Amino acid sequence: MYILAEIRLLHHRQLILKKIVQHFQHGSVQGVRLGFSPVRWVEPFTVCLYFVDGLLVDTAQRHMQREVGELVKSLDVQQIFLTHYHEDHSGNVRYLRDSLRVPVYASKRTAQRVADSFRVLPYEQFWFGKIEPCPQVQPMPEVICTEQYQFRPIYTPGHSDDHHLLHEANEGWLLAGDFYVGKLKIFRRGEDIRQHIESARKVLTLDFEVIFCAHNPVFKEGKKALRAKLDYLEAIYGNVARLYHKDLSEKEIQARLGMKEATLVKWLTFHDVSVRNIIRSVIENERAERRPTTEVVKIKKDTFAG
Repeated sequence: MYILAEIRLLHHRQLILKKIVQHFQHGSVQGVRLGFSPVRWVEPFTVCLYFVDGLLVDTAQRHMQREVGELVKSLDVQQIFLTHYHEDHSGNVRYLRDSLRVPVYASKRTAQRVADSFRVLPYEQFWFGKIEPCPQVQPMPEVICTEQYQFRPIYTPGHSDDHHLLHEANEGWLLAGDFYVGKLKIFRRGEDIRQHIESARKVLTLDFEVIFCAHNPVFKEGKKALRAKLDYLEAIYGNVARLYHKDLSEKEIQARLGMKEATLVKWLTFHDVSVRNIIRSVIENERAERRPTTEVVKIKKDTFAG
Protein backbone atom coordinates (compact mmCIF):
# COMPACT_ATOMS: atom_id res chain seq x y z
CA MET A 1 0.00 0.00 0.00
CA TYR A 2 1.21 3.50 -0.76
CA ILE A 3 -0.06 6.92 0.28
CA LEU A 4 0.28 10.27 -1.45
CA ALA A 5 -1.15 13.28 0.36
CA GLU A 6 -1.79 16.88 -0.53
CA ILE A 7 -3.02 19.56 1.87
CA ARG A 8 -3.99 22.95 0.51
CA LEU A 9 -4.95 26.19 2.23
CA LEU A 10 -7.16 28.45 0.13
CA HIS A 11 -7.90 32.08 0.99
CA HIS A 12 -11.54 32.91 0.36
CA ARG A 13 -13.60 35.81 1.75
CA GLN A 14 -11.36 36.34 4.75
CA LEU A 15 -11.43 32.61 5.63
CA ILE A 16 -8.75 30.05 4.98
CA LEU A 17 -10.32 26.94 3.51
CA LYS A 18 -8.42 23.73 4.11
CA LYS A 19 -8.62 20.83 1.66
CA ILE A 20 -7.07 17.37 1.82
CA VAL A 21 -6.54 14.93 -1.07
CA GLN A 22 -4.85 11.69 -0.04
CA HIS A 23 -4.31 8.79 -2.48
CA PHE A 24 -3.70 5.23 -1.31
CA GLN A 25 -3.89 1.77 -2.83
CA HIS A 26 -4.39 -1.75 -1.55
CA GLY A 27 -4.07 -4.46 -4.16
CA SER A 28 -6.10 -3.41 -7.18
CA VAL A 29 -8.35 -1.06 -5.19
CA GLN A 30 -7.51 2.64 -5.37
CA GLY A 31 -8.68 4.87 -2.54
CA VAL A 32 -8.84 8.63 -2.22
CA ARG A 33 -9.47 10.42 1.07
CA LEU A 34 -11.02 13.85 0.49
CA GLY A 35 -11.40 16.44 3.21
CA PHE A 36 -12.75 19.96 3.45
CA SER A 37 -12.90 22.53 6.23
CA PRO A 38 -14.35 26.01 5.72
CA VAL A 39 -12.41 27.33 8.72
CA ARG A 40 -8.71 26.92 9.47
CA TRP A 41 -9.11 26.12 13.17
CA VAL A 42 -11.08 22.90 12.55
CA GLU A 43 -9.53 19.91 10.82
CA PRO A 44 -11.29 18.83 7.62
CA PHE A 45 -14.02 16.21 7.79
CA THR A 46 -12.79 13.49 5.45
CA VAL A 47 -14.40 10.71 3.44
CA CYS A 48 -12.91 8.01 1.20
CA LEU A 49 -14.15 6.93 -2.19
CA TYR A 50 -12.89 3.79 -3.89
CA PHE A 51 -12.24 2.72 -7.47
CA VAL A 52 -11.64 -0.80 -8.72
CA ASP A 53 -11.87 -2.29 -12.20
CA GLY A 54 -14.15 0.41 -13.61
CA LEU A 55 -16.38 0.67 -10.52
CA LEU A 56 -16.49 3.87 -8.45
CA VAL A 57 -17.98 3.48 -4.97
CA ASP A 58 -19.50 6.72 -3.63
CA THR A 59 -18.81 10.24 -4.88
CA ALA A 60 -17.60 12.31 -1.87
CA GLN A 61 -18.78 15.72 -0.69
CA ARG A 62 -19.92 18.53 -3.01
CA HIS A 63 -17.29 20.97 -1.68
CA MET A 64 -14.64 18.69 -3.23
CA GLN A 65 -16.27 18.52 -6.66
CA ARG A 66 -13.34 20.09 -8.51
CA GLU A 67 -10.90 17.60 -7.01
CA VAL A 68 -13.25 14.69 -7.76
CA GLY A 69 -13.55 15.91 -11.35
CA GLU A 70 -9.77 15.96 -11.72
CA LEU A 71 -9.51 12.53 -10.16
CA VAL A 72 -11.92 10.76 -12.52
CA LYS A 73 -10.10 12.12 -15.58
CA SER A 74 -7.38 9.57 -14.88
CA LEU A 75 -9.81 6.71 -14.18
CA ASP A 76 -11.84 4.60 -16.56
CA VAL A 77 -15.10 4.85 -14.61
CA GLN A 78 -17.74 2.61 -16.15
CA GLN A 79 -20.29 2.48 -13.33
CA ILE A 80 -20.99 4.08 -9.96
CA PHE A 81 -22.46 2.58 -6.79
CA LEU A 82 -23.85 4.57 -3.85
CA THR A 83 -23.68 2.88 -0.45
CA HIS A 84 -26.24 5.30 1.01
CA TYR A 85 -27.69 8.75 0.52
CA HIS A 86 -25.73 10.86 3.03
CA GLU A 87 -24.34 14.10 1.63
CA ASP A 88 -20.67 13.16 1.95
CA HIS A 89 -21.28 10.07 -0.19
CA SER A 90 -23.76 11.33 -2.79
CA GLY A 91 -22.54 14.92 -3.06
CA ASN A 92 -21.16 14.60 -6.60
CA VAL A 93 -23.38 11.90 -8.07
CA ARG A 94 -25.32 14.25 -10.38
CA TYR A 95 -22.12 15.89 -11.59
CA LEU A 96 -20.41 12.56 -12.27
CA ARG A 97 -23.42 10.96 -13.91
CA ASP A 98 -23.79 13.90 -16.29
CA SER A 99 -20.11 14.32 -17.06
CA LEU A 100 -19.18 10.64 -17.37
CA ARG A 101 -22.51 9.39 -18.75
CA VAL A 102 -22.27 6.11 -16.89
CA PRO A 103 -24.95 4.21 -14.94
CA VAL A 104 -25.39 4.88 -11.23
CA TYR A 105 -26.69 2.05 -9.05
CA ALA A 106 -28.20 2.21 -5.58
CA SER A 107 -30.96 0.71 -3.48
CA LYS A 108 -34.50 1.84 -4.17
CA ARG A 109 -34.62 3.94 -1.00
CA THR A 110 -31.27 5.61 -1.74
CA ALA A 111 -32.32 6.32 -5.33
CA GLN A 112 -35.56 7.96 -4.21
CA ARG A 113 -33.82 10.25 -1.74
CA VAL A 114 -31.10 11.27 -4.17
CA ALA A 115 -33.69 11.94 -6.89
CA ASP A 116 -35.77 14.15 -4.59
CA SER A 117 -32.83 16.17 -3.26
CA PHE A 118 -33.21 15.25 0.41
CA ARG A 119 -33.13 17.89 3.13
CA VAL A 120 -29.62 18.94 4.13
CA LEU A 121 -29.21 20.56 7.54
CA PRO A 122 -27.43 23.93 7.71
CA TYR A 123 -24.27 22.49 9.25
CA GLU A 124 -24.17 19.74 6.59
CA GLN A 125 -24.42 22.31 3.82
CA PHE A 126 -21.70 24.37 5.48
CA TRP A 127 -19.27 21.45 5.81
CA PHE A 128 -20.19 19.33 2.79
CA GLY A 129 -22.10 21.51 0.32
CA LYS A 130 -25.46 21.62 -1.43
CA ILE A 131 -27.01 18.53 -2.98
CA GLU A 132 -28.20 18.50 -6.58
CA PRO A 133 -31.14 16.17 -7.35
CA CYS A 134 -30.08 13.15 -9.37
CA PRO A 135 -33.02 11.32 -10.93
CA GLN A 136 -32.71 8.12 -12.94
CA VAL A 137 -30.43 6.32 -10.51
CA GLN A 138 -30.87 2.68 -11.46
CA PRO A 139 -31.95 -0.13 -9.12
CA MET A 140 -28.93 -2.13 -8.07
CA PRO A 141 -28.72 -5.66 -9.49
CA GLU A 142 -28.24 -8.71 -7.28
CA VAL A 143 -24.61 -8.77 -8.38
CA ILE A 144 -22.58 -5.84 -9.74
CA CYS A 145 -20.11 -7.27 -12.23
CA THR A 146 -16.88 -5.78 -13.55
CA GLU A 147 -14.44 -7.49 -15.90
CA GLN A 148 -12.60 -9.18 -13.04
CA TYR A 149 -14.84 -9.07 -9.98
CA GLN A 150 -18.34 -9.74 -8.73
CA PHE A 151 -19.74 -7.52 -5.97
CA ARG A 152 -22.86 -8.52 -4.09
CA PRO A 153 -24.81 -5.72 -2.31
CA ILE A 154 -25.57 -6.55 1.34
CA TYR A 155 -28.21 -4.60 3.27
CA THR A 156 -26.57 -3.20 6.42
CA PRO A 157 -28.84 -0.68 8.18
CA GLY A 158 -27.81 1.06 11.37
CA HIS A 159 -25.89 4.09 10.25
CA SER A 160 -28.81 4.83 7.91
CA ASP A 161 -31.89 2.85 6.96
CA ASP A 162 -30.82 2.59 3.29
CA HIS A 163 -27.22 1.47 3.81
CA HIS A 164 -25.66 -1.26 1.64
CA LEU A 165 -22.09 -2.47 1.35
CA LEU A 166 -20.50 -4.48 -1.46
CA HIS A 167 -18.98 -7.89 -0.77
CA GLU A 168 -16.43 -9.48 -3.10
CA ALA A 169 -16.23 -13.03 -1.79
CA ASN A 170 -13.32 -14.27 -3.90
CA GLU A 171 -11.07 -11.40 -2.78
CA GLY A 172 -12.39 -11.13 0.77
CA TRP A 173 -13.30 -7.45 0.37
CA LEU A 174 -15.99 -5.28 1.87
CA LEU A 175 -16.52 -1.93 0.11
CA ALA A 176 -18.25 -0.79 3.22
CA GLY A 177 -19.38 2.84 3.07
CA ASP A 178 -20.12 3.87 6.67
CA PHE A 179 -20.93 0.36 7.88
CA TYR A 180 -17.73 -0.13 9.90
CA VAL A 181 -16.09 3.21 10.92
CA GLY A 182 -14.82 1.61 14.14
CA LYS A 183 -15.81 1.74 17.80
CA LEU A 184 -18.32 4.53 17.49
CA LYS A 185 -18.15 7.20 20.16
CA ILE A 186 -20.91 9.35 18.64
CA PHE A 187 -24.09 8.80 16.61
CA ARG A 188 -25.89 10.93 14.10
CA ARG A 189 -29.52 11.53 14.98
CA GLY A 190 -31.49 8.61 13.56
CA GLU A 191 -28.78 5.97 13.84
CA ASP A 192 -30.07 2.71 15.31
CA ILE A 193 -27.74 0.77 17.58
CA ARG A 194 -29.76 -2.44 17.38
CA GLN A 195 -29.62 -2.35 13.60
CA HIS A 196 -25.86 -1.71 13.84
CA ILE A 197 -25.55 -4.86 15.96
CA GLU A 198 -27.74 -7.02 13.72
CA SER A 199 -25.90 -5.84 10.59
CA ALA A 200 -22.52 -6.64 12.16
CA ARG A 201 -23.70 -10.13 13.11
CA LYS A 202 -24.90 -10.72 9.56
CA VAL A 203 -21.68 -9.50 7.94
CA LEU A 204 -19.56 -11.63 10.27
CA THR A 205 -21.06 -14.70 8.59
CA LEU A 206 -19.37 -13.65 5.32
CA ASP A 207 -15.81 -14.39 4.23
CA PHE A 208 -13.70 -11.22 4.22
CA GLU A 209 -10.40 -9.83 5.40
CA VAL A 210 -10.29 -6.21 4.18
CA ILE A 211 -12.78 -3.46 5.02
CA PHE A 212 -12.62 -0.53 2.60
CA CYS A 213 -14.40 1.82 4.99
CA ALA A 214 -15.25 5.38 3.96
CA HIS A 215 -13.67 6.79 7.12
CA ASN A 216 -11.46 4.13 8.69
CA PRO A 217 -10.22 1.43 6.28
CA VAL A 218 -8.91 -1.84 7.72
CA PHE A 219 -6.41 -3.68 5.50
CA LYS A 220 -5.59 -6.61 7.81
CA GLU A 221 -7.76 -8.76 10.07
CA GLY A 222 -10.96 -6.98 9.10
CA LYS A 223 -13.17 -9.69 10.56
CA LYS A 224 -11.36 -9.43 13.91
CA ALA A 225 -11.87 -5.64 13.86
CA LEU A 226 -15.59 -6.01 13.13
CA ARG A 227 -16.00 -8.61 15.87
CA ALA A 228 -14.36 -6.17 18.32
CA LYS A 229 -16.79 -3.47 17.22
CA LEU A 230 -19.73 -5.82 17.73
CA ASP A 231 -18.54 -6.71 21.24
CA TYR A 232 -18.20 -2.99 21.99
CA LEU A 233 -21.72 -2.15 20.75
CA GLU A 234 -23.29 -5.07 22.60
CA ALA A 235 -21.58 -3.97 25.83
CA ILE A 236 -22.83 -0.42 25.42
CA TYR A 237 -26.35 -1.64 24.67
CA GLY A 238 -26.41 -3.92 27.70
CA ASN A 239 -25.04 -1.32 30.10
CA VAL A 240 -27.37 1.45 28.93
CA ALA A 241 -30.42 -0.85 28.96
CA ARG A 242 -29.62 -2.05 32.49
CA LEU A 243 -29.43 1.50 33.84
CA TYR A 244 -32.48 2.62 31.89
CA HIS A 245 -34.54 -0.12 33.54
CA LYS A 246 -33.33 1.19 36.88
CA ASP A 247 -35.10 4.45 35.92
CA LEU A 248 -31.96 6.51 35.40
CA SER A 249 -32.25 9.47 33.01
CA GLU A 250 -30.19 9.84 29.83
CA LYS A 251 -27.94 12.33 31.61
CA GLU A 252 -27.48 10.03 34.60
CA ILE A 253 -26.71 7.04 32.36
CA GLN A 254 -24.09 9.03 30.46
CA ALA A 255 -22.41 10.11 33.71
CA ARG A 256 -22.56 6.65 35.27
CA LEU A 257 -20.94 5.03 32.21
CA GLY A 258 -18.33 7.78 31.78
CA MET A 259 -19.41 8.49 28.20
CA LYS A 260 -17.77 11.86 27.64
CA GLU A 261 -19.63 14.15 25.27
CA ALA A 262 -17.87 15.28 22.08
CA THR A 263 -18.70 18.89 22.86
CA LEU A 264 -17.15 20.52 19.80
CA VAL A 265 -18.80 18.09 17.39
CA LYS A 266 -22.13 18.43 19.17
CA TRP A 267 -21.87 22.22 18.98
CA LEU A 268 -20.78 22.30 15.32
CA THR A 269 -23.65 19.99 14.30
CA PHE A 270 -26.33 21.69 16.41
CA HIS A 271 -26.75 18.48 18.47
CA ASP A 272 -27.32 16.34 15.37
CA VAL A 273 -24.20 14.30 16.22
CA SER A 274 -23.50 13.42 19.85
CA VAL A 275 -22.75 10.76 22.44
CA ARG A 276 -26.24 11.21 23.87
CA ASN A 277 -27.71 9.88 20.62
CA ILE A 278 -26.16 6.46 21.36
CA ILE A 279 -27.91 6.31 24.71
CA ARG A 280 -31.15 7.56 23.21
CA SER A 281 -31.03 4.86 20.51
CA VAL A 282 -30.77 2.10 23.14
CA ILE A 283 -33.68 3.56 25.10
CA GLU A 284 -35.85 3.91 22.01
CA ASN A 285 -35.23 0.26 21.13
CA GLU A 286 -36.04 -0.87 24.67
CA ARG A 287 -39.26 1.14 24.68
CA ALA A 288 -40.27 -0.26 21.30
CA GLU A 289 -39.65 -3.82 22.48
CA ARG A 290 -41.97 -3.36 25.46
CA ARG A 291 -44.65 -1.36 23.67
CA PRO A 292 -47.96 -3.27 23.87
CA THR A 293 -49.53 -4.26 20.58
CA THR A 294 -53.14 -3.47 19.76
CA GLU A 295 -55.09 -6.29 18.16
CA VAL A 296 -58.41 -5.82 16.44
CA VAL A 297 -60.73 -8.68 17.35
CA LYS A 298 -63.88 -9.21 15.34
CA ILE A 299 -66.90 -9.96 17.53
CA LYS A 300 -69.94 -11.79 16.27
CA LYS A 301 -73.16 -9.83 16.38
CA ASP A 302 -74.85 -12.29 18.72
CA THR A 303 -72.01 -12.53 21.22
CA PHE A 304 -73.76 -10.30 23.79
CA ALA A 305 -77.28 -11.32 22.91
CA GLY A 306 -79.47 -11.87 25.96
